[in-house]
Amino acid sequence: MNKMSDEELINSILGEHEEKKKEEISPDEIIGSEDDIPDPVVEMPETVSEQAVDTENENSVESADDAKEYDEETEEDDEDEYDDDEDDEEEEYIRPRKKKKGAGRLVFALIMVTLVISVAVLSAAFVITVSTEILGLSRSNEAREIEIPENSGTEAIADILESEGIIEKPFIFRIFSRLKGADGTYMAGIHSLNPNMTYSDVIEALQKEPENVREFVTLTFPEGIRLIDAAAELEEAGVCNAQDFIRAFNSTKVGFEFEEMIKPSTMKFYKMEGYFFPDTYEFYLEEDPKAVVRKVFKNFDHRVTPDYYGRMKDIGLSLEEVITLASIVQREAADPYDMKYVASVFLNRMHNSDEFPKLQSDPTRIYVEEVVSPNLEIYSGAICDAYDTYKSDGLPPGPICNPGIDAIEAVLYPRDTDYYYFCSNIDTGEFFFAETLEEHEENLEKAGLR
Repeated sequence: MNKMSDEELINSILGEHEEKKKEEISPDEIIGSEDDIPDPVVEMPETVSEQAVDTENENSVESADDAKEYDEETEEDDEDEYDDDEDDEEEEYIRPRKKKKGAGRLVFALIMVTLVISVAVLSAAFVITVSTEILGLSRSNEAREIEIPENSGTEAIADILESEGIIEKPFIFRIFSRLKGADGTYMAGIHSLNPNMTYSDVIEALQKEPENVREFVTLTFPEGIRLIDAAAELEEAGVCNAQDFIRAFNSTKVGFEFEEMIKPSTMKFYKMEGYFFPDTYEFYLEEDPKAVVRKVFKNFDHRVTPDYYGRMKDIGLSLEEVITLASIVQREAADPYDMKYVASVFLNRMHNSDEFPKLQSDPTRIYVEEVVSPNLEIYSGAICDAYDTYKSDGLPPGPICNPGIDAIEAVLYPRDTDYYYFCSNIDTGEFFFAETLEEHEENLEKAGLR
């Protein structure tokens, strides 16, 4: 099989596009020449002219017959003048038609020229896009280990390469692979690739024997797990060092849109606390922490759907506010039914902040005591107080754990209540909600908290 160069393959992909350009028709070919258009034929009305009749007696002008002939001649002259006027009007009406015909051709020609220029610009942009994609230009050179499952076709492989950030246009890769004759030649297993490789290099790497099969572990992270605890589990399982992971998790930019919605703050303890989506994951042993971050962020981006973002806009809450409040709800209640009522209490307080400026959530105080305070390199009372909702107004600077979908939906779709207080029985887990402080005092006794 003859191998084609990248340039030849690019030309092949663009071939169909170039053929379409050759088939374009010029404006002159469409509208024809001026001589091809016949001039309109106009039949001119016939004029009536008669000669005056001589009378036998030239001097008898005053006779009745002469008077009659005189009148007829006068009428005939009037008719001749009327017909001449009509001829002039017909000529004046006919002449502008040629001007309109020429103007129409000019407008049409301008439209065609504009169309041709537009097609040329779009063609140039398409050529640049395809060439840049195939040659791997302007992309990072960070090596990544990509796993190709058994019996994977070119389409599935292209999707994997896109999801891992190796390529950006799967359909171009599929066409390139077919033209290259590489379909069906890819080897299953783990391959080391990087985004700035050309398509030919990627294909060549995937056709080689895979690297040694690496051992992996399956880890399940429950809803409400804190980032520091998730990092400890990763280290214990042999995936990566806990501190290296925490550092990478709070500093790595993967490229998802949600990352741009999270603003840095000097009051935040962990910038990305709340975005380690609780789920079951498979990680390789001795994995690069950045690879773990990419996998976790990808899952968060997949789980928090556009519908959720639309709902956030409807209720006037940002992503950070939703995840922060959801983290509090997650730690306050375990059952999705109770979560919606708990969320309504906090939202009611936030909407009536003049009367209820503080959320007064016990899990925020616990987060300060167990996570923030012990792990600050330099102790900061301001940061500790900011996370304690008994001391600070409104939401803390960031989430206090990593909430699941139930807690997120509870914030987005809470119960419609007038509750401003709640408590629960520690032993039974039963919740008690109240609209007034007096009712809340009574509920504290019912819950065995007094």
